[in-house]
Amino acid sequence: MQIRIGQEILSREALLDSAGLLVEFSKAKGDMLTWQKDEQQHDVIDLVGGFGSTLLGHNHPELVQTMQQLLSADRPMWVQGAQRPMAQQLRTVLADKLYSETQKQYQIVLLNTGTEAVEAALKHAQYEYYQRINDAQKSCAQNWREFQVRLATNHIELSDDFFCECERLLEQEPIETLDELKSAIEFRNQHAFNLPSKVAAFKGAFHGKTRGSLATTYNRDARLPFIANNPDATFIDDADEFTTKIDTWQSHYWYIEFSPLRLVKKPINQLAAVIYEPIQGEGGVVPLSASHNALLRHIKAQYPSTAIIADEIQCGLGRTGAFLESVANDTPNDYITLAKSLGGGLCKISALAVEKGRYHNEFSMLHSTTFSDDDLSSAVALKTLALLERDDIKLKTMQLGEHFLSAFNQLAQDYPDMITQVRGKGCMLGIELASFADHPSATISNLDCENVLSMAIAGYLLHKHHIRVLPSLGKRKVLRMQPSGYFDSAQIIKVVDAFRQAFDLIRSHQVAPLLSHLIHSELALTPFSKIMNHPQRDEPIATGVDKVAFISHLIDQDSLNEIDPGWEVFDEYEQEELNQHILPVTLPSILARRLVTSSTGKQIELVLFGIQMDAESIEADRRFNQAKIIRSQVHEAYRLAREEGCKLVGFGGYTSIVTNNCCDFTFNTPAATSGNALTVAASINTILSSAERHGIELSKATIAVCGAAGNIGQVHSAVLAKYCQSLLLITRAGSTSNMNKTLDIICENLYQAVDQQQTGGQLLKVCRDWLAPRLGSEEPHVLIRELKSILLARQLLVVSEQFETCKTADVIVSNTSSPTTVFTPNYIAQHKPVLISDVAVPKDVPEDIVLTRPNVKLIRGGVVNLSHNPNFTLPGMLLPSGQVYACCGETMLLGLAGTFSHFSMGALTCSQVEQVQALAAIHGFELDQEKPQNDVLQAAS
Repeated sequence: MQIRIGQEILSREALLDSAGLLVEFSKAKGDMLTWQKDEQQHDVIDLVGGFGSTLLGHNHPELVQTMQQLLSADRPMWVQGAQRPMAQQLRTVLADKLYSETQKQYQIVLLNTGTEAVEAALKHAQYEYYQRINDAQKSCAQNWREFQVRLATNHIELSDDFFCECERLLEQEPIETLDELKSAIEFRNQHAFNLPSKVAAFKGAFHGKTRGSLATTYNRDARLPFIANNPDATFIDDADEFTTKIDTWQSHYWYIEFSPLRLVKKPINQLAAVIYEPIQGEGGVVPLSASHNALLRHIKAQYPSTAIIADEIQCGLGRTGAFLESVANDTPNDYITLAKSLGGGLCKISALAVEKGRYHNEFSMLHSTTFSDDDLSSAVALKTLALLERDDIKLKTMQLGEHFLSAFNQLAQDYPDMITQVRGKGCMLGIELASFADHPSATISNLDCENVLSMAIAGYLLHKHHIRVLPSLGKRKVLRMQPSGYFDSAQIIKVVDAFRQAFDLIRSHQVAPLLSHLIHSELALTPFSKIMNHPQRDEPIATGVDKVAFISHLIDQDSLNEIDPGWEVFDEYEQEELNQHILPVTLPSILARRLVTSSTGKQIELVLFGIQMDAESIEADRRFNQAKIIRSQVHEAYRLAREEGCKLVGFGGYTSIVTNNCCDFTFNTPAATSGNALTVAASINTILSSAERHGIELSKATIAVCGAAGNIGQVHSAVLAKYCQSLLLITRAGSTSNMNKTLDIICENLYQAVDQQQTGGQLLKVCRDWLAPRLGSEEPHVLIRELKSILLARQLLVVSEQFETCKTADVIVSNTSSPTTVFTPNYIAQHKPVLISDVAVPKDVPEDIVLTRPNVKLIRGGVVNLSHNPNFTLPGMLLPSGQVYACCGETMLLGLAGTFSHFSMGALTCSQVEQVQALAAIHGFELDQEKPQNDVLQAAS
């Protein structure tokens, strides 16, 4: 089952909130909004402009007055089926204005929204096509009747040559009678008449989200869940390719001419409509290219029956410096859709204009709506048109556009690493950001890859500079700006300066001030001269090297700071809060690529995938949310590893726990391994080598295993039981009932050791003394069951829920799944040497325990040395160069060995530990890890 994750499951509100953009504005006037924040009012420059609706600004006083007068006059709003004089006046005024612009007469249809205007345009174009086909069918029927009458009255004569020519043209034989001729013509014609009409739009187009308009919206995320593989709508990219495609949409039907008598073709053009935006808005403020403009003129000249629809909903009515951008570009416009600015920023109203020669009057019955033609919207639209004319908004927007473009083009020259292009015209502008996928900051890189860096910048501009912008929906790298025609050009300097400051932060890798608004934190800027030591992400790797992946999560605050030093200025709680904002919109990302070399010379590429959740947040997700978030993140990382071409995926920390030791992927590819086998092997090797050096005789020692009910704890217990005098098994409260399996594994392993005559500690000697006389004479499972009872009765095996019982232990192995440390000095003996192998990540044992217990030797049990890779590091692992956690090391070992099948999946076995230990010896991985976690603290002890 595919687990959905990230932005695809977020609401619009949640996505905006993740960037700090979902704020409430209390007042609006002109280009300014009032924002009540922290009990203070802030004036905000609004460059979103109602997605193009506020060409005249917010709450234009004359438009407000128009509304107030109309409402106070008690005019009837909803009197459908009656005369609507104000709507008729609007149709007349708008038609006159369009005539003055285009020298063409249009029929106006008033509607409510932009997407409805597009729906109506597409429906009317389809209706035109339907009527052409209907007229052709009627014409064919009349043609046959005339043919019959002419035959009956001897006005024409049939010949064998005529029938032979019909056979050739219709590709059917024999045709020797009138009935055969009629049948053949009707068959061919009906096939042609049944061909579907076609509609075309341009790549990057956005025409709305209702189902009809959505078919011509290019944005796949918006379209595909509702309309996929639609054969009747196509998107134009290359003009020449589309010209060729149009030729395949030309068909014909057959018709009889009488003077001379012959069968002729009549054309059918299946391309019912082409819809375009003179400047794409949601597609990233992209003007129609010269080649696409030429294509539309070609279609108009060669296929005049095709309706060419100019979608001027966002760019029309003067926003670009021209009343109609299609006219300014000399682009055909059989239909024109208008909306947004038509309502003056106060009313929802749109209009479809259709050339009168193409309009079908009955369409008003076929497409009608409850809320159109009302007096209120009509009156506001009339006043809007009057203000556009009176205040020469076209000139104002053109001049403002020149000022904006001059300033932003200079900005682009100053920041070529930040800005790819500045586009637009008039008061419809866009800044396309450069790619930051290779930015040294992992945070900035990840936000960019997930298409949310532009939103983060927008959030910064809003909170820190009180400037409101938003990305385009279809191309989120573009920050779009649509000020009103009355915008104060003096404010342009402030806007540009705010962008400069945002870009300076990105240049200097300062994640904290860029994102601190999300947690309402005020931070002093780090001096730009300070160099942040970001970890190396990629290193040169030759092609053809096998890839393996490792999935990790954050260990703690230090882990995050190592991955991205820009987070260092935040404290632990601020980091946690900021992560809560970022996590919903991001996916696991590649933190590093490393080349790993074996002592045999074999090499592999390790791809590290990071999940931005730490142990505490994962534990909270497990406890309160059934691990839905972390599990979905792990599944996504696994999918990404497959796309990356990795042959094996290893799972670190909680990532294996939440997937049931990788069993989620039992019937999936690539192969999976939990890393538990090498973790146990590394820990046990270190214990065996370190105990004697620390003055501990293992054969007479008590070993405590904390987390003994877990997969790693079970195998630790089973292997170490052979070397010690007694075994103390610690499990969390309420889990003692789960210890039976651990006890069974221990006793089975002890039985096998006795059977194979292995040597070891006192515990193994006790087992040998009891088992030896009975081996071969009784069933093994009976002996193992009785052995368990004896060892428990003699307290050579002890199960406890109390960490305090570790005071009796000489050696402690800790591998709980706690997100925080679980050991205190009170749990450890004071007057004898104690060896602690802390296998857990994050740590179970605090580093400074050696200060209060100088008798303690603290080692990191689950770490291996890479002797042939001395400079190897992974970001976020908090390990010295040349070391790696064993769970990751196992992934590397299996890759070097070419073992690309599931390995330590599900329950871990002692044989798997032995296998991976042998591989470590072959490939030069050192498992003896007698190194303190903190050399300074250990020296002090």
